[in-house]
Formats: sequence, C-alpha cells, structure tokens
Amino acid sequence: MKIWTVVTLIALAGVIILPQVVLGQDPVAAARTQLTTARFHAGELAQRGTAVAGTQLHLRHVINCLEGPQGKNFTAAAGNVCQGQGNGIIPDLKAAAAAGHAGAGKALTFANAALTVALQGVVSNDVNEAQPFAAVVAKQIDSALAALGK
Repeated sequence: MKIWTVVTLIALAGVIILPQVVLGQDPVAAARTQLTTARFHAGELAQRGTAVAGTQLHLRHVINCLEGPQGKNFTAAAGNVCQGQGNGIIPDLKAAAAAGHAGAGKALTFANAALTVALQGVVSNDVNEAQPFAAVVAKQIDSALAALGK
C-alpha cells in the first residue's frame, strides 16, 4: 500500500513540475527574455530612421511582447517578435508575482507603465513624437529588468 502512495505522489509531482521544466515555463526567465527583446525594439529599432511607420511597427512589437497573444491590444499582423519566448511579459510577470518571485510585482508595475506609454506612442503620426515615447518605453523596460535582478 505504501509503495503505491509513493508512486502516486511521484507521478503527481511529475505532472505538475515536469511540464514547467521541460517546456521552459519559468515565468521569470520567460519575462526576462521577452523584456530583452522588447527593449531592443523600443530602445534601438524604434529609434532608427525618419519614417514614423518604422517606429510604430516596433512599438507594436513591444505591445505584442508585453501583452502576449491573448492581449486585447495584440496585433498579429505586426508580428510577434517574442513568439516562443513566453506567454507575454505581463502574463508571465503576473504568474511570477502570484508564485511569490522576488521583484516580479515591481517589474509588473514597470511593464504596465511601458504598455501605457507604448499605446500612446503607437498612435502618433509624427516620428519626432513617437520616438521619444519609445525611449520612455525602453527606460520602463530597463526598470522592469532591474527589478527582476540577475
């Protein structure tokens, strides 16, 4: 009887833990990876050039990374540059905060601020206005990364 209890507990642990390990679903690691990708799009790519369409596209990439495919502002046509990296920065940070990971709650605050600013910048039709929005988004993402630590 005891052996079956042990076997059952091991099997249940495997069902709960193994998918997260195998699929790399550590929400903090996923958030870090996506934040790094989003940071590159906001801080580097959105700053290049003089065409507002390029800045808007990279801000849209950041929004998609922040919200993930289930987000209300996710635009599939813009592309999901964070595909395969996680479930979206905000969903992954929410999961990390719920699991009690240090810094996740603070990082989530910065990620939400980045989303608010990105949503403002993406509707601008002036590159000289949109690029500064993107720079602020990059700073918020930097703060989110710093909150997560190394």
